[in-house]
Amino acid sequence: MKKILVMTCMVFGCTFAASAQDAPGITAKDRATHLSNKMIRELALNNYQARKVNEINLEVAKQMLAIEQQYAGNQQKIDELCGGVCAVRDTKLENVLSTVQYNDYYGSRKNLVALDKQYMAEATMARTGGNGIASANNPETMTVN
Repeated sequence: MKKILVMTCMVFGCTFAASAQDAPGITAKDRATHLSNKMIRELALNNYQARKVNEINLEVAKQMLAIEQQYAGNQQKIDELCGGVCAVRDTKLENVLSTVQYNDYYGSRKNLVALDKQYMAEATMARTGGNGIASANNPETMTVN
């Protein structure tokens, strides 16, 4: 009887572990769309610019996701390589945006990178089923009863 119970638990454990690993993660398209929508609003882009910015951000998001997967656990290497990818994005955006828009973008670049990192952290937390406990590092998640 004990053997059957143990076997049943093992089968359920393996099934749940496999389904947890197959949970869909954030896609490059989701990541690019989130960032592009923010840029479209803040920079008041026209339709042509919005389409081009979305294409550029999609290309960058694909590259960044590949880097993050390849170098998982080595944040310094990820930051270094993603910085290079973002520099290429800056060059491409310079050809799409007006001078005023590019200056606004360039000035808010750090905020946009932080927004992207926050979006990815929240998506990862949601995917892994965060524990709902507020962190002192992120006061926006704290609630007072």
